[in-house]
Amino acid sequence: MTWVNADPHSKIVIFISRITRPLWIWCENRIPVMWSHFSAYISILIVIFVQVVLPAEIRSFNLLIFGETDLFGFLYQSWGHILQGASIVAQSMLYFLILILILWFVLGLLNSSLNNPIVRVTHFLADPIITPIQRYLPRTKIDFSPIVGIFLFYLISSVIFSPIGFYGSTLSQPVPICSY
Repeated sequence: MTWVNADPHSKIVIFISRITRPLWIWCENRIPVMWSHFSAYISILIVIFVQVVLPAEIRSFNLLIFGETDLFGFLYQSWGHILQGASIVAQSMLYFLILILILWFVLGLLNSSLNNPIVRVTHFLADPIITPIQRYLPRTKIDFSPIVGIFLFYLISSVIFSPIGFYGSTLSQPVPICSY
């Protein structure tokens, strides 16, 4: 809602802001100023990490209490849960960036106006990714830098973060993590 300037007097906006603002403020105080616009998304990623790791940690602790695993096994499982949670968060962030780059590419083909709030937000989010890629690509009528960025992010997700998540799942046995 902060990216599209929602009506601050709407009851729905007030309710959502009252519930989510404390986590946003906590994130804004701990991240660099240049990233403060991403505090809402970082808050969502924190919630996803906690949602994935906390139930699995509780199940692992339950196994430790009832003697079905030892402390060493519990620590292995905890490390596996953290690896899986971090992998899920990193892949979620990369897929979000892929979505932004797809939107950038489509809006670039349509020659959209910067007066549109969706175009401004997309430009704000994608420009730090697109600009370094554009330096290395030749200038053409169609900007292929979003396609290159999409390919790179997908490659990073597949080659780096998927194996990390798989390795974490092997460590966290017999407590599986429910992921979406």
